[in-house]
Amino acid sequence: MKYLCSACGACMNICPQNAIQMVEDDCSFLYPQINSEKCVDCGLCEKVCAFQYKEESSGAICVYAAAERDAEKIKQSASGGVFAAIAKSVLAEKGTVYGAGIVYVNNNLIIKHKGVDNVEDLHELLGSKYVQSNINYTYKEIKDKLMNGQFILFSGTPCQVAGLKGFLQKDYDHLLTIDLVCHGVPSLKMFQDYITMLQNKIKGSIQNFKFREKSKNQGYTAKVIYNDDKRDVQTLLIPSLDSSYYTMFLRSEIHRDSCYSCKYANRNRPGDITIGDYWGIEEQHPEYLKINGGNLDKKLGISCILVNTEKGEKQVDKCKDVLYLYPSTFEKVAKGNQQLKNPSQRGKQRDKILKLYKERGYIAVEKRFNRHRILRAYMNKIIPRKIKPKIKKLLKS
Repeated sequence: MKYLCSACGACMNICPQNAIQMVEDDCSFLYPQINSEKCVDCGLCEKVCAFQYKEESSGAICVYAAAERDAEKIKQSASGGVFAAIAKSVLAEKGTVYGAGIVYVNNNLIIKHKGVDNVEDLHELLGSKYVQSNINYTYKEIKDKLMNGQFILFSGTPCQVAGLKGFLQKDYDHLLTIDLVCHGVPSLKMFQDYITMLQNKIKGSIQNFKFREKSKNQGYTAKVIYNDDKRDVQTLLIPSLDSSYYTMFLRSEIHRDSCYSCKYANRNRPGDITIGDYWGIEEQHPEYLKINGGNLDKKLGISCILVNTEKGEKQVDKCKDVLYLYPSTFEKVAKGNQQLKNPSQRGKQRDKILKLYKERGYIAVEKRFNRHRILRAYMNKIIPRKIKPKIKKLLKS
């Protein structure tokens, strides 16, 4: 029944006996494990499960194409700078903002949920992370602050937002939630193994990894900051097609099982606000683009905003001075964001890749990727068109 667990962590957070821990399976995905000696069969874990939690939404109240008005601030975000703008509006009200951040701990890059209460630290939560973040006991921490009347913004994948709401079992006027248009999540351990492989390859110590670097283009290019063998700081840009991890993520080949049957991949969202990239805006709203006399610059990044509740609408309204907000529709946004209509489809090579990873580690996965990449490049440049189907058959083996 692994496809029913998203590892949201609500069960671990709610357990009064601390009888539940999140542990890795043989493919490094996290799943709850119950200590039967501590468990008292209270049933709270089942009650708060995000996949059981029923909160019906009537869909978005309003939909926007959006971007930060300050071009320099957009460059710091993965898309149009919407999350940063909303987060700053919450911080201005003395709130705390929770989101996924990349931290460096014990020679490992860790993606974990954390809270910040000042603008100076907000950069730690900005940018896309194509990996599952560690929630740990964040829900408990948030509940304590809510009980003390503190304004909280929580952002995460839809299952994490649903996990928090399931854990809380009630709504709070001073809790604002943002769910992301999510394509699925690989495991943190696989990402760490990829980083270790990359460090050995470049002979350096990686200090930070940015999935969406805008100095190259508004697309999928990773930026790696590392110390070389002389301890000098170096920067490496990696196009997604040259990265095994990145390519497999984009092909939906390394997501956890539940992602392929995600109950939140539709118009009924768990968050007060939903944000993501506005892919295909040049077709849906060419009049909004700077090249056509509008204000939105596709090269810098443009976001979509689905405002799902009145609470979300009020907070977005507070950002009108810093965000360009242009009306759109759910149907137009969904044309470029399939995950607003359906879950990601399981990649054809997913089972083979995870089997290889489980049995021989990430280095074997990297070698497989490089072998296939070389064959594809050779096929595209040299092989006659009529022979390509045979080569493709070989690549699938």
